[in-house]
Amino acid sequence: MAAQLPKLKLVEVSTPDINEFEPLLISTAEQLDQYWPQMVYWLEPCVEKAMHGEMTLQDIYEAIKVNKMSALIAKCDAHGSHEVAFVLVVEARAYPQLPCINIVAIGGHQMDLLKSKFWEHVCSWAFMNGARTIEASVSPAMARIIKRYGFTPVYTTMRLDLAEM
Repeated sequence: MAAQLPKLKLVEVSTPDINEFEPLLISTAEQLDQYWPQMVYWLEPCVEKAMHGEMTLQDIYEAIKVNKMSALIAKCDAHGSHEVAFVLVVEARAYPQLPCINIVAIGGHQMDLLKSKFWEHVCSWAFMNGARTIEASVSPAMARIIKRYGFTPVYTTMRLDLAEM
């Protein structure tokens, strides 16, 4: 007869409700290091699937750390952990006649709910920092998502890979 194994009890993990999340503009290296592991969870699919070799996660980390890029997150620290539900990485673009914020990477879950809760504040932050437009180079799938945020197509980006010639 086989030995009876003790019955395991499932431990409920408390996951925060999306309404418990609050916005945070990462403004120090300490904040970046504190939230980076959770940010990577949402940024990695963007870098691997939507970018085409422009940059790595390490490039993004380093650019945020030296204030070349900015990261805005939706975070919740209520349950003893540092949960992140949404990450937006942006950089300033200085066109001669149009100050602009460019979305470098975006990732998260429940993005429609986060849009209704935070997007107006993101736009206000961009405007207060001198931007008069926000732009993003995105895949067709992401274009469909950000269209709900008010984005409209302006250009089609095309590339010629010189290494393939």
